[in-house]
Amino acid sequence: MSTGRHPTLLDVFAPHPAFVLAETSRVDVPADALYRAIGELRAADVRSPWVRTLVHARGLPEALREHGHFPDLGETMLGERCAFLGERPGQEMVLGAAGRFWTAVPEWYEVTAESFRDFAHPHSGTIAVGFSVAPREETGCRLTIETRITATDPAARHAIALYWHAIRPAARLTTRALLDTIAERAAALTGS
Repeated sequence: MSTGRHPTLLDVFAPHPAFVLAETSRVDVPADALYRAIGELRAADVRSPWVRTLVHARGLPEALREHGHFPDLGETMLGERCAFLGERPGQEMVLGAAGRFWTAVPEWYEVTAESFRDFAHPHSGTIAVGFSVAPREETGCRLTIETRITATDPAARHAIALYWHAIRPAARLTTRALLDTIAERAAALTGS
């Protein structure tokens, strides 16, 4: 959400979310190392067996199709199915994807930073994921990962609500694993 000084990039790209998940962690490393660790994050870095199992299970219906492509965490959240929406260097970056992501075989649409906010394809939605770093007065930083989901119409909102209710615990677990992975990477960058 907005810090009061100016809107966050999530406020710009997903100002009216239907569903939100935000997780925060205190990390005892300098802000520049933490931000660098976010930028270097790759799916293979997430070592949590639970998260790997969840990502694998989510991709099974598509993988079982004759010519299906198995989307891993990197593609779904940080790679080719995502658009880089923007950043305030050293402070925040936002990624986004759009489509019918709640179906057994997700249907993704190409979006750019310019088209994301006004995305209005019927019976669809958007996912915006923001990573933010805020120095703390004491030591270290506050790392926040916030996911905002929007719906383009009431039918999509209803479908997303059912989906969100089912996957929210897994989404929280995945977000916590990402926070831990980023913190570990930042500590390795600084030798902490």
